[in-house]
Amino acid sequence: MDYTSAGDAAGMAAVQTRFKAERNARLRLIQLQFLGRDYTLLNDIGGSCGEGASAEVIQMFLGGAETYSGCQADLAGKESVFSADIGYLGKGGRRFDMNYVADHRGEKSRSRIEAGGVLRDRDFKLFRGTINFINGAIGAQGEEKEDVLLLGEHVVNQTIPLILCGEEDVQGSHGATIGRLDEELVFYLCSRGMSREEAGEMIARARLDAVCRKIEDKAAQQLVQDYLEEVREIGA
Repeated sequence: MDYTSAGDAAGMAAVQTRFKAERNARLRLIQLQFLGRDYTLLNDIGGSCGEGASAEVIQMFLGGAETYSGCQADLAGKESVFSADIGYLGKGGRRFDMNYVADHRGEKSRSRIEAGGVLRDRDFKLFRGTINFINGAIGAQGEEKEDVLLLGEHVVNQTIPLILCGEEDVQGSHGATIGRLDEELVFYLCSRGMSREEAGEMIARARLDAVCRKIEDKAAQQLVQDYLEEVREIGA
């Protein structure tokens, strides 16, 4: 799913996706957002996984002014699996509000929610990741983590991880890595002929490339790389 508009376009896009992965089914959903700088995106995903089924969501939010994204997965079946990989790129006061929930009902169900992005200037980001172990989800496992690079003095970054346990025999973990540029790495890159700005751009690009590699679709990956290169060249 590719959401694209002209670079200076304005408006609102609202997308709702529902899925039902029945027994042993495999679902892979890729969403790429390249909307114009004055666009608002409302993106909602929800569904369920039956016994042995898996649902994988990969999202890259690279354009627009405001992105509101939510995803709720009901892991109802035994050994069902849900994973979400989210990448986002801030620039010029963008706003990201994201809420991801994995409801574990089935025995030995597994979930993984990972987000990684770059915030600059006056960007605002709120990320909520919830792992909910419901009574009966014996042996379930859930993991949530985020990796954020801050490139600005006025960035607002909020991360709210939550683990709910209605079952004792479960494993849940969450973590966040939030930081600025590694000065030793910047110094090393500058000693190899880069400017500080170029070094910062390379480090930021690496965060997004890590998510892009998980797409595993050459055409979609090329769309992302072309967009990031265009953004770099025009400084948008």
